[in-house]
Amino acid sequence: MSGGGIGVEYSLKNLPKMLPGLILCAVFGWAALQWDSTMSKWNNHFKEAEKVLKAVNEGKAPADYAAYKQKIADGVAKKNEEFKAAEAKYKEAVAAGDKSAKEPKKPSRPITLAEGDFNSVAQAKAIPGKLTFGNLMISFQLTYVAVLLLVGMLIRNTVGIPEFLKAGTIAARPLIKPGIIILGAYYMWSDVLKVGLFGLVLVVAFVMGTQILISLWGKRAKVDTGLAGVMGAGVGVCGVSAAVAVAPVVNAKPRDFFYAIGTILLFGTVGLFTFPYIGQALGMSQPVFGAWVGTAILNTAQLVAAASWYGHESLLTANVINIVRVGFIPLIVLWAIYFYVVKPAVDAGHEGQKINVWEVVRTKFPIFVFGFFIMVTMNEMGFFVEEQRRILAGDLLKLFFAIGFAGVGLNIAFDDLKKAGGSAFVIGVVSATLKAVLAAIAVMAIGGDAFKIKG
Repeated sequence: MSGGGIGVEYSLKNLPKMLPGLILCAVFGWAALQWDSTMSKWNNHFKEAEKVLKAVNEGKAPADYAAYKQKIADGVAKKNEEFKAAEAKYKEAVAAGDKSAKEPKKPSRPITLAEGDFNSVAQAKAIPGKLTFGNLMISFQLTYVAVLLLVGMLIRNTVGIPEFLKAGTIAARPLIKPGIIILGAYYMWSDVLKVGLFGLVLVVAFVMGTQILISLWGKRAKVDTGLAGVMGAGVGVCGVSAAVAVAPVVNAKPRDFFYAIGTILLFGTVGLFTFPYIGQALGMSQPVFGAWVGTAILNTAQLVAAASWYGHESLLTANVINIVRVGFIPLIVLWAIYFYVVKPAVDAGHEGQKINVWEVVRTKFPIFVFGFFIMVTMNEMGFFVEEQRRILAGDLLKLFFAIGFAGVGLNIAFDDLKKAGGSAFVIGVVSATLKAVLAAIAVMAIGGDAFKIKG
């Protein structure tokens, strides 16, 4: 069964060849998750240290560490009492048939400084350097996603990857898709339908529009049919997957395919490392940013990475937009058949090629989309409680993403990106940039409420 990426096939026969690279990605992913956990902890403690430092400067700080811990314990006890009272009131309202009653949220655990860090703040009036460092890393959004991509790219383009590891690193990339399926446990169908409706509008306007623009522009510029076909599918829909689906239809040569992939990966790589900062500069909320990257970034792996980089809410929205987008792959294939096969035949006076629509949909529709829908349905039916969702998203989802992103980072090779060139490269980049700019304007005009996932 294929699916491991270009030139890699998932099978028991190929497992020994893939295993070393997969182990490398697993270790690399685990190390990045440890970094992420540590930086997040230090960042949270930095914020608590700032509060303590403010109290020290105002002469309101607790007398010692014991008093500090007691103050936090008293605050926790008070919040728990308020929660229990609110919970009892909510249950009474539900029993009385009040459907508008909102279930209270359980208080989160407070941040408590370690004794050494508290003493450093209270006595030296200085925040410990490790906490400052953690805050700095989080402010630059250097989470596990960024570490895997940046460090992986650095390794690939300096010391390189030994040949015996390459197959496994390529096979690791599709493991992002089980993570997308797991995300379904966070959605209700109302979210999917609402955001999906706006996503459908964006997809029709920008994705199909880009595909048609590149097809017409490529024909006018006399770009080779195979190259224009895979370029339009890749830039219009979802990067490599769409290009792979269309390549046989347009009889793309290996050269055409890799030129298109080079263009797609180059734009996606630039977008991955710039869009989060552009989003911040434009003041995009997480749902708006998710809608933007879900429409504008070409490759699923890079899209998920950019959205994860920006925040969890961004990822939830981007995932729905991406689900809608990849669902258009069969339609893109049908467009390619019409524009590059049927229309030229008709124009030349020959009978057009007959199309088996069901066969196209059956063979080209991404299977992982069904898995996502099943998880959404299970969540709608109450299969997942909050603790289970926390385990799925906090542990299992991050594990799949970490291994997948390790594979992505270790396979961003500058030599591959250089393969993009010529007029097709210009057409692809200009079209992708135009789509990104117009999509940013559109999602900001629509606003965050339309794209927010309530779950």
